[in-house]
Order: sequence, then structure tokens, then C-alpha cells
Amino acid sequence: MIKQHVLTLLVLLFFTQAGIAQSTGTFTDSRDGQTYKTFSFKNASTDTTFTWMSQNLNYKVQGSYAYDDKESNRKELGLLYTWEAAKKACPSGWHLATDSEWSMLVTKFGGTDKAGEALKSVKGWAEDGNGTNSSGFNGLPGGIRRNNLYEVMSVMGFWWTSTPTDEEGKAWEWNFSYGGPGEKPLKTKAFRFPGSVSYAASVRCVRD
Repeated sequence: MIKQHVLTLLVLLFFTQAGIAQSTGTFTDSRDGQTYKTFSFKNASTDTTFTWMSQNLNYKVQGSYAYDDKESNRKELGLLYTWEAAKKACPSGWHLATDSEWSMLVTKFGGTDKAGEALKSVKGWAEDGNGTNSSGFNGLPGGIRRNNLYEVMSVMGFWWTSTPTDEEGKAWEWNFSYGGPGEKPLKTKAFRFPGSVSYAASVRCVRD
């Protein structure tokens, strides 16, 4: 009995240290029948559980685009949305993640210098830039659409928040990227930056 108790504690400790999401599940969007994987984690300071989609949103609305205008890219990467489209695209009972929710997510899984590794998918990134996905977020390098051009698929992933900046025409985005040249070991960082609302980026929805 004691050995079993110790083993249970060790398993729990391992998953806590690894940053594994507390639970996983699925959600089916009644609008088009698509099913999305989800993951949940608890904010220890508020004892509140947050449930995120583990996949990029793939619901077609005005202002959404498949990378390179190829429908085949939607299956894995989802769609890219302008900011106005992103704010309206999540299904009922869900919302576009806020900047504070993104900050909480990044903090939960190691902060801006380390969270990228835990939040990135285990495949799909160029130059062996894959992550561990120990968070369950499964961040894919869906690229971005700006000035009517598609850029950096397989190299970077960009996600909108619902939070505008103080600068007109811009809203906060988050993305994952490599560390600077010559940095050893090379880190997978998470960046927060102001993006033009005319750009099209990926969307993750959070349960209300």
C-alpha cells in the first residue's frame, strides 16, 4: 500500500513537472460538424480551470483564408483570420483567447523563454524546430497572411488575441520562434507583439 502510494505521488510529480495539461477532451462545432481536441489546466492562484482548443480554428467566415488559398492546408493548420473575423469566428460557448489568457498560458508552461517548447507541436516545424507539446496546446506553424501575401508556414505560428493595443489598427498577437543567432542552447521563445488588424493569423478559442 505504501509503495503504491509513493508510486502515485511520483507519477503526479512527473506530470506536474512536465507541465502536462490536467485533462484532454473533444468539442464538436454544431455549425459544421467539425470536432476539435481540447486541453484544460488550472490556474493555481485563482483555482480556475481553463479549457482551450488544441487545434487551430477551421470555421470558414468572411475574412478567413486557407494558407496559399489551398483548401488542403486547412486540415492540419486551420484557417487564418483577420482580427475582426477572429473575434466573431469562435462557436457559441467559446471566445477568442484574450491577451491575459495567453499570458497565463505562457506563464503556466515556463514563461516566454521556455513555454514555446511545451506549446509547440512535435512535428511540422522546419529545421528541427519542433516542440514537446507537453502542454497539450499542439501549436502548429501556420504562418501568416499580410499585405495579401502568405509567409513563413512551417517556420512560425501566429495567434490573435481579442485584446486591442493602445495603437489604432493593431491588436496583440502571440507567436513562437527560435532564439537569436548564436544562442546556445537554442531556445524556443514565445513572443507577444502588436499586429495590424488587417493581417490574418491563426485562432484558438477558449471555453467561456
